[in-house]
Amino acid sequence: MREGTGPGDRQPDNVTLLGWVAFWSGMGQEMVYPLLPTFVVVALGASAAVLGAVEGALAVGVTAARLASARLLDRGASPRRLTRSAYVLSLAARPLMALAPGVAAVGALRVIDGFGKGGKDAPRDTLVAADAAVGGAGRSFGVQRALDTLGSVAGPLVASGVLLVVGHGEAGLRWVFALAVVPALGALLTLRRVHDTPASPRRAAGEKLQLPRPFVVLLVAVTVFGLANSSDTLLLLRARSGGLSVAQVAFAYAGFNVAYAALAIPFGRLSDRIGRRPLLLLAWAAYALVYAGFAFADRSWQLWALFLAYGIYYAAAEGTLKAWVASLVPPERRGAAYGLYAAASGLLVLPASVIAGTLWDRYGSRPAFGFGAALAALATAVVALSPSLRERLADPAR
Repeated sequence: MREGTGPGDRQPDNVTLLGWVAFWSGMGQEMVYPLLPTFVVVALGASAAVLGAVEGALAVGVTAARLASARLLDRGASPRRLTRSAYVLSLAARPLMALAPGVAAVGALRVIDGFGKGGKDAPRDTLVAADAAVGGAGRSFGVQRALDTLGSVAGPLVASGVLLVVGHGEAGLRWVFALAVVPALGALLTLRRVHDTPASPRRAAGEKLQLPRPFVVLLVAVTVFGLANSSDTLLLLRARSGGLSVAQVAFAYAGFNVAYAALAIPFGRLSDRIGRRPLLLLAWAAYALVYAGFAFADRSWQLWALFLAYGIYYAAAEGTLKAWVASLVPPERRGAAYGLYAAASGLLVLPASVIAGTLWDRYGSRPAFGFGAALAALATAVVALSPSLRERLADPAR
């Protein structure tokens, strides 16, 4: 943290700079992501199960990179260098989607994107936590999420505008993917201004990594929730099958991101005041209800409303969880803890996506989303009933 900062002061440099990097990166990602279901299933002729496998392959890349970056941070690697290297992978992979000749190439590029997405998480969060104002970690991570999400709002809007001009066919989709190079350049230019933070002390050979029990319990709950958290591409496919056009799906996803961006900082400030646990319980309960809603929605307006409600889950969960990790783990172990948390949150996306896609192919969308809702409710119960996590509620910083 820079001197003179407090919970109400201007955000420190890295918090703001990395927020704008996230804005540009999020814009590029969301120019591509909402269109992938149509590109893979309609343009390339693959099934929902294949789509789930492609997105699951990305999750494998994300998880592997998260574990690798955690290990490197624990061995004293520079958080800034790791963050920059990881972003470059993702920023390069997305525009290359325009040249993908088939599903195999799409899968390979998604894995490369996953290496970048996963590799940046722990070092970036370490930089943000180091610069966060005292008692204001929730707000600092909320700033990250808000700017990231504003980029995610801009991305689908740009994609929709391009599609309206060049058409909704395969050629139009490829044009949108190619134009993702523009926000990639914005992110790379901003990354150059990010400053480093002292690396974690190197561990002696054979020294055992000690992590507090409450963090371990939270990690278990996050892992359980991961099995419920299948790829959002299935939500987009559900909206498409529910009667929304390709452009409407992109606009609905933009609406979700508007709700997310609008609520991220207020929820972050609220978690600084009342604690992380109540916000996480709200977030995961909202996720369960939204997935149950997607299982039974039979009108277009319901799909639009569910995408907006889905923003509540993201706004309340993302920054809250990362701020909670910062308060549960000592600074010298945060790099490793963020890596393990990020790995646990993505560890089961592959089986979750494949299971949900298979349930959809065999039995329809209701069992697929019902499965996710049930597992999310189980993860919520773990947090609600754990004595280790309840003890932390007495301290608002927790």
